[in-house]
Amino acid sequence: NPDERTAIEQFGKGDKYFGCMLLMVTLPGLPMIGHGQVEGFTEKYGMEYRRAYWDEQVDEDLVRRHERDIFPLMRRRGVFSGAENFALFDLEGDGGWIDENVFAYANRGAGDKALIVFNNSYERTSGRLRSSSPFNTGSAENPHLVRRSLVEALDLDTSPGSWHLFRDHLDGCEYLR
Repeated sequence: NPDERTAIEQFGKGDKYFGCMLLMVTLPGLPMIGHGQVEGFTEKYGMEYRRAYWDEQVDEDLVRRHERDIFPLMRRRGVFSGAENFALFDLEGDGGWIDENVFAYANRGAGDKALIVFNNSYERTSGRLRSSSPFNTGSAENPHLVRRSLVEALDLDTSPGSWHLFRDHLDGCEYLR
């Protein structure tokens, strides 16, 4: 939005920025990336601009991190763009409290499934994802609020002998469960 400060100005070029980008490209809806954002430009642009006024250089490290961490997720937008299968979860900390710093959600689409867990804090945390936030499966006039388990949200097969492969997007590690 040309009325706001640039993403780089608001979040820097480190993990906070890439956490925001992760959320932006994996939440339902259309992600909007500002002109020059991937390149690390800090000049604000509006519709009335015909050209750049500042002579900024491309931040090659920032571009490479986008290529490694964000662009592969953007190529999988079919998993994230819809809201029909979206489920938002609270992370229940080991002491039974809700960790408000953690964004956790699941979505399905295009024959694929995803679980996104982002800790928006510099502190380590751990806990469980038990059930989703309630959502309405009825109408505005006749609401029917339900919750989903993680198994339901990801439509996982729980029959005896079934296994599931989880792949961590950032480190590439795979886990069988």
